[in-house]
Amino acid sequence: MNVKQFDLNLLILFHKLYLTGSVSQAADEMCISQSAFSHALARLRKSLNDPLFVREDNQMKPTERAHLLANYTEKALPLIEQGLSRVAPFEPLTSEKTFRIAATDFSEFCLLPKLTKHFASVAPKVKLQVLPASPLPVKQQLSQGNLDFVLGFQHQNSEMEGVKHLTWLSDEYATLVCQHHKDIKQQITLEQFLAQKHILIAPWGENAGVVDHALASLDLTREIGAQQASVLVAPYLLPNSDYVLTMPKRIATLVADDLKLQVLKPPIHIPNYFLQLYWHATKSNNAAITWFVEQVERLFVES
Repeated sequence: MNVKQFDLNLLILFHKLYLTGSVSQAADEMCISQSAFSHALARLRKSLNDPLFVREDNQMKPTERAHLLANYTEKALPLIEQGLSRVAPFEPLTSEKTFRIAATDFSEFCLLPKLTKHFASVAPKVKLQVLPASPLPVKQQLSQGNLDFVLGFQHQNSEMEGVKHLTWLSDEYATLVCQHHKDIKQQITLEQFLAQKHILIAPWGENAGVVDHALASLDLTREIGAQQASVLVAPYLLPNSDYVLTMPKRIATLVADDLKLQVLKPPIHIPNYFLQLYWHATKSNNAAITWFVEQVERLFVES
């Protein structure tokens, strides 16, 4: 028999009648009419070419074929029901799962030190495999199936169809210059900002960044003197130079003292950035994914 042409719902009806021995009781428990139940039973009998049940002493007695079929439905139906209603559990203390994450150096720097320290105590066997960030759209990266998460850097908190996300960090920008800059001391004017050569942080070699977009809204442009792919490396180009670098304040304040840099307020409005944790919507009921998201939320959002 071709199972593709068989109505598997009839097996639920069969099993209920096998357990109760009564059409009326089975119909009541399935919340359908006796007439509908009888019509379905007739279809099943025709499909299997066997009466399956014979009325005797006001009871529906199973045939040999029915007893044989019941041996399988008794095992199969509970397994199917479990598969539909239960999510595979995730046990962090014993799990050896490897979470695969695509990230830039900046998002790694912000997330991983705190997260790995936490995992060492709550999930000691769990592994993190961090892969280089890609310029491809987040949904396309996740759809390829080899990633659990993508760490994103955005300037607006927006939804994407088919993708779930958690905003786990938000911050503003700061402008950095050398403490010994010949023209700039303690604050920077728009005129000074436009007169200097700038360092552009461009992870994928793009020609413009958030500063350029902010300037463009004012019909202004800046001169790029150097381009750097890494947020973490860029401030090391500033000492003993006249370059200007506008970057996430979180890093700027960490390196300023060691590199003898001034941390200044940008002379133009630059929107705050958001660090996002993205995962595919098809994994929303995956217990391991849910657990990971909960840990990030607990460490960075609720703290």
